Amino acid sequence: MYQYSFANVDLILEMDYPGNVNPSSFKVTGYAAGENLITIARRAPIASTLFGAYGDMVVSMQRIRAGDLTFPVLMNAPENKYMQDYANYFQAQADADGELIFPIQAKMRDNMGKDVCDMTNGVILAMPAMSRGQTMNIVTWVVTFEKVVFDRNHGADLDNLGNQIF
Repeated sequence: MYQYSFANVDLILEMDYPGNVNPSSFKVTGYAAGENLITIARRAPIASTLFGAYGDMVVSMQRIRAGDLTFPVLMNAPENKYMQDYANYFQAQADADGELIFPIQAKMRDNMGKDVCDMTNGVILAMPAMSRGQTMNIVTWVVTFEKVVFDRNHGADLDNLGNQIF
């Protein structure tokens, strides 16, 4: 038997930049109920192919390890303020006379499945829309990272397989 609980998954963001009044490192907790609450995907394929006239295939390997982290949180979750403040800071750097930005660092850790994803040098490229409606709203944030490293492992439950007592 394998087991899983979203309560045992941590998404930790580090946003340490000048003028930040929010926590510089925090665990995201303001999720709405649903599926695919944390999605991490590469922005480019590992390789592309080209075929010759007689069917020979050439594989062109990519060195691009960039990826997107997408996660939705309730509109009144504190993470929205943290993310919005960073987005405002990042956009202000366009007028900051050449000051360098401080990118976001992140880690997703599945404490039961032992999967880990390290994300390095991220920025918010577009602010989510601000909308209101009759039902509770969520805000979906997308952070683009220069480097995303996936590490998938056997879950802790594998250690217990085959140890049944009859």
